[in-house]
Amino acid sequence: MKPIQINRRNFFRKFLYALVSFQFIYILFRLLKPRKQIKNVDNYFDAGEVSSFDKGKIYPFGTQRLYLHRLPDGGFMALSSRCTHLGCTIGYNTLKQSFECPCHASAFSTNGEVLSPPATRPLDFFPIAFQNNRILIDINNPQRRNKYHQSQVKYI
Repeated sequence: MKPIQINRRNFFRKFLYALVSFQFIYILFRLLKPRKQIKNVDNYFDAGEVSSFDKGKIYPFGTQRLYLHRLPDGGFMALSSRCTHLGCTIGYNTLKQSFECPCHASAFSTNGEVLSPPATRPLDFFPIAFQNNRILIDINNPQRRNKYHQSQVKYI
């Protein structure tokens, strides 16, 4: 039996083919995997019907300590109303269109990004789910983030 001879070029070619194949299989698996369903909607805060929120506006929910931001493209983002510096309750300044902390003057954009220190990280967000044209916010699981990204959306 003749031993298999493999040179560097063939090795890297086969390695590259295997890597691309695994990535393709992973993407296919993620696309075909069913979405997670919410099992217990009792733990979610019902913010209201989707149609009752205008695009590009921010709505405070003081009892839940959050702001619901209806993005200009029609999406939603639920931001915590607690400053990431020391936990003070922030307010929304409509003139500057930013969130401001009254304690230490931190400021955040409408997407929760830090505009001015002493806060060093963006506002936390809450996962949002939609059921029967209603917005459900998971207020028990604030998501800490180090940089801005879209909130997790679940469809029921």
